Amino acid sequence: MSLIANPRLVETLDGDGLFREQRNRELWEEVPPELRLSEFSPRTLGDHPAFHWRLSGPAQWRGFDTRSLPEAMQREIAHAVWRIVENGLLIDCGYTQFVRWLILLQEDRRVAGRPATRSLMDTPLAGWEREFAVARGRRTGKLGWTTRGPSTLRRCYRHLAIAYDPGEWWCQDVWSPRFDPRIPLREHEPTRANQGYDFLAVEQLWLRNGAKWHLKIALETGQLRWATVRARLMSIAILSRFLLERGVDEPRLCADPIDLRLLALDFRAHVAQRRASAGPRRGQPIANSSVTNYLIDIERFYAWMADHRLEAARALGEDRWTLLGDEHARLWRSGEKPYTPSRPDDDVYFDDTTMAQVMRHAGQIGAPADEGGLGDEQAMRLLMLLARTGRRVSELRLLDFDCLLAIQGLAASAESDALVAKLRYRQTKIDGAPDTIFVDGEVASIVRAQQTWAHARLRVLLRDEQAPPPTYLFLATRRNNLGRHAIARSTIAKRLEQLGELVDIRDSQDKRPALTHLHRFRHTRATNLINAGVPVHVVQRYLGHLSPRMTMHYAKTLQETHEREFLRYKKITADARDLDVDPRDLFALIELDKRTDRVLPNGLCMLPPRQVCNRGNACLTCDKFATDASYLDEHEAQLAKLSELIAQRQAVFRSRTGGEMSTSNVWLQQRLTEQRALQKIITVLGQAQLAAPDHAVRGAGTGARVANQES
Repeated sequence: MSLIANPRLVETLDGDGLFREQRNRELWEEVPPELRLSEFSPRTLGDHPAFHWRLSGPAQWRGFDTRSLPEAMQREIAHAVWRIVENGLLIDCGYTQFVRWLILLQEDRRVAGRPATRSLMDTPLAGWEREFAVARGRRTGKLGWTTRGPSTLRRCYRHLAIAYDPGEWWCQDVWSPRFDPRIPLREHEPTRANQGYDFLAVEQLWLRNGAKWHLKIALETGQLRWATVRARLMSIAILSRFLLERGVDEPRLCADPIDLRLLALDFRAHVAQRRASAGPRRGQPIANSSVTNYLIDIERFYAWMADHRLEAARALGEDRWTLLGDEHARLWRSGEKPYTPSRPDDDVYFDDTTMAQVMRHAGQIGAPADEGGLGDEQAMRLLMLLARTGRRVSELRLLDFDCLLAIQGLAASAESDALVAKLRYRQTKIDGAPDTIFVDGEVASIVRAQQTWAHARLRVLLRDEQAPPPTYLFLATRRNNLGRHAIARSTIAKRLEQLGELVDIRDSQDKRPALTHLHRFRHTRATNLINAGVPVHVVQRYLGHLSPRMTMHYAKTLQETHEREFLRYKKITADARDLDVDPRDLFALIELDKRTDRVLPNGLCMLPPRQVCNRGNACLTCDKFATDASYLDEHEAQLAKLSELIAQRQAVFRSRTGGEMSTSNVWLQQRLTEQRALQKIITVLGQAQLAAPDHAVRGAGTGARVANQES
């Protein structure tokens, strides 16, 4: 949902009548003394970082002077400039044009005998834009206003309209923390500086105001966060368009409960027919999960409004909300919301081939452009932390500048893989979850290198060698003139996408992996930890989960990977017959009791769990021994070593006795039996129909045991 581009917002922003002299003076007092000016120029501001003075060349900009404007308007422009600077934006020549045309309009009013405009709030925004266009057309003969003029005017006007408005923040038609600091956000809320939510997308006034009040309470009570408000508002906007098409224009939707049920089912069908506008399903019907999410959002909204119908009627001045009943709290019955069973996703993590390439070429992100790189050092370091720590990207991009904590009672180590510190991160998803992890020397070195880079960049931005460190470790490179905003998630995704194209990263299936899916780095790290045998409760603490339920999701992923690999090979017996046991049952049998004593270096022992083997090292000729083509290399290596051992022992026997070792020799008899068994197993597994990954046998060595008995 756009913020300023919506033309309806221009028509809606009307500050006419909001001006008050006392409030105007308060706005002036809010401005820091260094910006409480009428003249904004190199003479008054010197080397201020928000003003890029260009005193030579074709674009000579020397700032602007508002002293020709009424005093109240001077204060307003100073306040707007301060708010814009606070948001990390630059003040450039566009503001000079804006002030110049304001002065010209005042002169036109004087010539025409009209009273001067004392405040920007004396005219609606649309009225100002029309006046500017007319004045420019009269003076230059050109239609419209300058290219950058509208955006500058709208930005200043919006800041001032909100500052003057005595109403509550939630009554605004567009919510944006950039313009309205009253919006309740969590500390370090991960939002973009220009992100806003446009309630004008909801056509019906009663529904728009209801959505505002509902989402306002949800934000203030913590039921929803700023990032999740968007989804609820989009669902309500879809409902708004649906009701407009059906001619429904009242909060209760339908007077008859049966008609309400029919309307709810009609809306369900309407949502299911929506087409995806982006992603792999673009142009196709949206996924069942999306349909369910829209329905849940609407049901929760109406359930909440029904439960608070009396309060809503009074707060919104809309008595029709009192007509809601219990039927509005449950619009859809069980089974009417599409259910999508959870299935394993082969792409939830990156395979070893992908990770090896990403880490090998990560330096290309930070390398200068003239050396073939992307020239983004901090994106390179953030990628390295993403891969090594398994943190969410939101947690890493919001890292405090001083995020390394000493480990009490632990001596420092020079080894790069030794745990040397704790990394404190912003827990942005789960309140009350752990917010520190142990890190090794390499991670600590990456953090310290970024600290040096970020502090140096801030000194350059502020033109102050004594500037204190920034708030965040990773800094936004745009709209961040004062170094107060963290790097954007989109920046990291873009750099990884560029890296994949630059070095042609491909996975083990020779496909381009979706490197922009940054959460897969977390899945990969979690899976690797579990694969390495780290206890689940330790992985849970490392990942910052409150319960092991989410952690076991990664264990499930790993289990499915192991099962898939196990089932790729068809098992055979020692005499080369197909194994009668279903492969899935065999896998479950092995896993269920964790009988790791039955998992052999070159196959599997099919002896029932409660039976004991007393045959010693006779697996190769045992009819309970099963193997497949995945062990072929192991069998060939074992045969080579066994043949070499037999030859060595025969040579030693020959040197000691002067004769050859008899085949009746107890030791040689057993070894030759094993040799024949291995040769038979290798021959069977090497057959064309068994060499493929989806074929195998069960222990082909029993024939060697029979041959030994006959001899």
